[in-house]
Amino acid sequence: MFWRARVKSKEGSCQNYTMNIRTIAVMVAIAGLTMAACGKPQVQGLRESFAQQIEANRFVRELLRDGEEIRFSGPGAEGGAGKWRVRIDSAVIEANDDPAQPYKGTVKSSWYLDDQIVLPSGRESNLPIELLSNGVSQDCWAFWDEAAKKWDWE
Repeated sequence: MFWRARVKSKEGSCQNYTMNIRTIAVMVAIAGLTMAACGKPQVQGLRESFAQQIEANRFVRELLRDGEEIRFSGPGAEGGAGKWRVRIDSAVIEANDDPAQPYKGTVKSSWYLDDQIVLPSGRESNLPIELLSNGVSQDCWAFWDEAAKKWDWE
């Protein structure tokens, strides 16, 4: 089945356009999927929100961002200060059953203090408690607040 249209151009000439119904259906489906995807938060926004959470920490100083890496000065392991480097290794967004928080974002990152990796052990991050106050660590998650249209880390 075909759809035909006769269109008059600005110059006054008429042109015939013929489209297959299947082509129209595909175009409508693509448009629908594109619009549906607009409602889901993007992974880059999750990464950005993670970096903003680090930046918002009152113990973080001299923050510099370079792509997937975040560098700053902050509390060290034994109470002093140290130079930190955080590398975002992955960020994933999954559906969540709660309509108020329809998405869960998980960020996995590597944290280095004075160029030495800080590895978690079991359920402990081994990061200074001051850096944990904003809800971020090596393996952390946030929920998408549908009403506020932002990630909630706490």
